[in-house]
Amino acid sequence: MKRIIIIVAVVLATLAAASVGALAWADSSAEGKLPAGARVEGVDVGGLTRAAALERAKIRAGAAIARPVSVQLGSRRYTLPAEKAGVQIDPSDAVEQAYAAGRKGSFVERGWRKISGEKLKRDLPVRVVIDRAAVRDFIARIEKKSALQPVDAAIKLTLTSVSVTTGKPGRRLAAREALIARLIRRLTTRTDDRTIRARTVEVDSKVTEDKIFDEQPAAVTVSTSERKARLFRRGKFVKAYTVAIGSAEFPTPQGQFVVQSMQKNPAWNVPNSAWAGSLAGQSIPGGDPSNPLVARWIGFNGSVGFHGTASSGSLGSAASHGCIRMAPSDVIDLFERVRPGTPVLVA
Repeated sequence: MKRIIIIVAVVLATLAAASVGALAWADSSAEGKLPAGARVEGVDVGGLTRAAALERAKIRAGAAIARPVSVQLGSRRYTLPAEKAGVQIDPSDAVEQAYAAGRKGSFVERGWRKISGEKLKRDLPVRVVIDRAAVRDFIARIEKKSALQPVDAAIKLTLTSVSVTTGKPGRRLAAREALIARLIRRLTTRTDDRTIRARTVEVDSKVTEDKIFDEQPAAVTVSTSERKARLFRRGKFVKAYTVAIGSAEFPTPQGQFVVQSMQKNPAWNVPNSAWAGSLAGQSIPGGDPSNPLVARWIGFNGSVGFHGTASSGSLGSAASHGCIRMAPSDVIDLFERVRPGTPVLVA
């Protein structure tokens, strides 16, 4: 009986030693290699050396990630290749993490995992770098090509009508920053959906018909052939005034202007011209009988403007030194209806 016990003990010891040896051999055979089942960015690198795993992950993960991504905007398609975006794959950290996971535990545990075929159930992501400035430049180019500047409404004057041209909305790329973020995510992952859909939004014009008329409700036109000034408010005709215009020697300047200055009972700063005679260079106060600027002054082109006149007989003719003469009551009426910036057309 004693001999049987000894034999059994020897057999068990032999088996234990063999098992330990087998585990040690299994562990030794796995040393320097990644554990079975190890994956890096979806690439199977189990059983490979770290160098081989790194090479395989670079090639295969790179092929899965470093692909072009397109932005679809309406009927136009813009494509950004990965290399233009500076996409680079670095699987070294993931490979080292997978290797370290396979070397955890004692040699017995590692050997048993090798013999039993236990697999590492982990898929480690690779590090991906990208040139964000290049992505922003790409989106900026799309933004520039797709942008449309709004057209502001503008006032349009003829001698007998005042209207406003219709403003037109523009467009701009919508959610620019969000689009950049989406593009970066697609370029740095292995997703098969490589198209991003973008859109534009409408941009209103800043100047509308209402804004034009709110800022300058009145407009004045002067017909030199008819010797008439016409007043409009918010594009509608209000009234007409008979006026005198500049003589052939001193014609009233023609063009589109705006009211620049306004004065009640203005002084007359006499030009240093021969026609002014002894008054040349003087300043004649308002109300003085020798001051031709009666009641009001509405200047629109430097020294040229509307003013009242005591020479009512000159109205309807070309008699002034370039200014537009009006009956005193008419210039007072016009003065109350306009303001600096009011458009004036003379033609």
